[in-house]
Amino acid sequence: MTYLKIGSAVATSERPLIAVPVMGETVNDVLVMLEQANDSQADVIEWRVDYLTDPGELQASQMQTIAFNADKPLIVTWRTVAEGGQEDFDSVAYHWVYQLAIASRVAAVDVEVALLEEVGDVVEDAQSQGITVIGSRHYFDATPADLDAELQSMVATPVDVVKLAVMPNDDGDVQRLLEATKVAHQTKPLITMAMGELGQRSRFEGYQYGTQLTFASLGESSAPGQPGVAQLKAHFE
Repeated sequence: MTYLKIGSAVATSERPLIAVPVMGETVNDVLVMLEQANDSQADVIEWRVDYLTDPGELQASQMQTIAFNADKPLIVTWRTVAEGGQEDFDSVAYHWVYQLAIASRVAAVDVEVALLEEVGDVVEDAQSQGITVIGSRHYFDATPADLDAELQSMVATPVDVVKLAVMPNDDGDVQRLLEATKVAHQTKPLITMAMGELGQRSRFEGYQYGTQLTFASLGESSAPGQPGVAQLKAHFE
């Protein structure tokens, strides 16, 4: 198994990496949250750029400022509305934001697998600069019937890390996700989670099945079921 590496942060067999999201409508809002994230017990910070009022108006100097002020490895993510985010996909703006992230040498970028045909160049550019590419897919309404096939198809894409989030209907869905993770995790580093209160145990137990990063909240969560970062860190100590 290849252990997940996001910048200087590396997962271990004892526990997964812990990431916290920062979300703000303005760059100043993001910088305030970034200070909180820097002071937290998280290993990694995810900046959800889709929360900006207009991501396409982001300036190079602003991206550089945020990257410089992140004391922990930074993941840049534009989550589209189609997958539970705040901003619709706009090819020009999306490419602009991700090129700024790559130029600023962030640790990782998250690209939705459904967009790979449109943004394959982003993946290539990031990887050419040694930036980790996380390929993600989110099911906010249900859990796919064939999770093994789902993960296999994602692993086959040209990303470095696979992230799959699902909404369980019952605990059986949570267990199916964990078991599918156990089967697939030998090929590429995996990040899997079942969302909502029902799926919360996947965030605590997932590493035992091969998931190598889990998300926690500083206060406001970016997905249903995220525990607090202190609670999650204490669990793994």
